[in-house]
Amino acid sequence: MRKATLLFFSTLLFQFVFSQPLWLRYPSISPDGRTVLFCFKGDIYKVSSDGGVATPLTISESVEFSPVWSHDGKYIAFASNRYGNFDVFVMPVTGGEAKRLTWFSGWDIPCTFSPDDKSILFVANRQDLVTNVQFPDGGLTQLYSVPVDGGKASMYLPVPAIDATFNAAGDKMIFHDLKGYENDWRKHHTSSVTRDIWIYDLKTKKYTQLTTNKGEDRNAVFGENDNDFFYLSEQNGGSMNIYKSSLDNPSASVAVTSFKENPVRFLSRSKNNTLCFGYDGEVYLKKANGEPQKLSTGAGSLVIVVQDRDQNNLHFNSSCKNRRSLP
Repeated sequence: MRKATLLFFSTLLFQFVFSQPLWLRYPSISPDGRTVLFCFKGDIYKVSSDGGVATPLTISESVEFSPVWSHDGKYIAFASNRYGNFDVFVMPVTGGEAKRLTWFSGWDIPCTFSPDDKSILFVANRQDLVTNVQFPDGGLTQLYSVPVDGGKASMYLPVPAIDATFNAAGDKMIFHDLKGYENDWRKHHTSSVTRDIWIYDLKTKKYTQLTTNKGEDRNAVFGENDNDFFYLSEQNGGSMNIYKSSLDNPSASVAVTSFKENPVRFLSRSKNNTLCFGYDGEVYLKKANGEPQKLSTGAGSLVIVVQDRDQNNLHFNSSCKNRRSLP
């Protein structure tokens, strides 16, 4: 009886450990649409957008996350806490040494490269302008810029401009705001501080609010014509999905995805109009006029190659139903 009971609970434990989502997070597709970055167990990996073997770009005891691509596809920026707090680093996408660019005592989280790829824009809470009408608060950040070659960081915008990205022409920036504290991962939140999408015109220095949904609107990216834009939204009380709208008529939007059980996260877009995002702990791609496809489907399966402390290669295949979970 004792052996049977032990076998029963061991089977339950095995099923629990090997049936959880992979929790691949912060996916980001390359400008040419051929490569996807994602985070797994605190490191950054890259894999072909057709699937295949995912190889690590960072291997350390620290946590690396929020990878973003340069517009020419040659470099990536990311946040790492290898020196205590999260700083901005830059490195070639082919691998190699990561160069530290910020040394602030708080968190510095990159969101995009400047249109000319000479600077990296990042979110941080450093110093409000004396003229800022917002009450100084530790949760209300500003947008900063730091040269890719290293140097002094400077304020780019004095307001919270989260997940900011530029249009192709480089004269407009789209982002979501932050009006007050609310947990980033809370679902179905409605209040006066829910996030909205804004656009900033670099020539006129004008801010324009694009969405007024009572729920969350986040993580906007421009479409290929610089007028359309995609964003994540909980419109009509539903789960977070991708919606498409336009600068000409931002009050009108069309649902691009229709997931129901879990929210869509981490939206990015390539120049060939392929959308990349996270859902249920895995990476999805959606080509123009196509249906969302999990990265493990298509030309190949996604195999994650990591190394344990004894430098032994470990392989995790996301196309298998039983797969190892994150701790």
